Amino acid sequence: MPPTDLLRVRDLVPDFLACAERSGPPEPWTSRYLAGHPDVVRALRRDGDWSDAAGVAAALDGLRDRAADLAARAETVRALLPDGVAAVADALGWSGDGGPVECVVLVGLNQANGWAGELDGRYALFLAVEQLGAPEDVDLLVRHEAAHVVHDRGAAIRDWPEYGVANALFTEGLATQVTAELDPGRPDEEYLWFGRPGHREWLDECCRRWPEILRRVRADLDATDVDHHAPYFLMRDSPLAGGLPKRCGYLVGLSAVRHLRRHHSLQELTTWPLPRIRAEIAATLPYLPPPSARRS
Repeated sequence: MPPTDLLRVRDLVPDFLACAERSGPPEPWTSRYLAGHPDVVRALRRDGDWSDAAGVAAALDGLRDRAADLAARAETVRALLPDGVAAVADALGWSGDGGPVECVVLVGLNQANGWAGELDGRYALFLAVEQLGAPEDVDLLVRHEAAHVVHDRGAAIRDWPEYGVANALFTEGLATQVTAELDPGRPDEEYLWFGRPGHREWLDECCRRWPEILRRVRADLDATDVDHHAPYFLMRDSPLAGGLPKRCGYLVGLSAVRHLRRHHSLQELTTWPLPRIRAEIAATLPYLPPPSARRS
């Protein structure tokens, strides 16, 4: 299957730009931008961030004066998507079964830059252009999130616990390992933060506190609630964080998948069911060396 058949892109940026040229009350402004894409609206509202019409309109209104920049970013990401998705498909041994990866390119709320989320019953790739960086870093993000989407085709990961610590370690570690194998030679913090500078100190802190982080992760491995999940994977504060470096679970997940990768192909890892993943991660964690011993 040629690369163009692996991908379907829905670009909502022109709809945003058309609405940005007009003024009006918040609700009509918001609904005009997303009016032609009710399935995307449902997906965006799933976590509540897009449910406050006035708040959404205010956030989008603040992006009105970036029209030329947003259009250029959308053009850049559309150009990068075919090769990025094709590279992930090849790495994970996916031939396009089940239809192409759907990618929604949109103007977001100045929050996340990209994510994989459910759309019409399976994972799709969402990219918010206002938060994207340099093209070489967008490539990392595209490949990471595309790896989640392709992983879903093989293992239906959308049905796994949304805040499951064990499965998040595996899915985020696998997606990060895919980007590292497709674009080798970068330091680990670039794969884990999608090229954004200033995270070497974060990596060094995680390395210094590795025994503590592993102990906490092992204790919380079976948790599936947001308060236990947040310290390892989210930027938001959690009452259970206890001062852990935010998003340290991504580094633990990458280290765990690298350990598993010694004996299993990427293609094989994408087929594992959740019970095996829980067992493999539990068996792997006690033997993970400090990541300072492994820098790309």
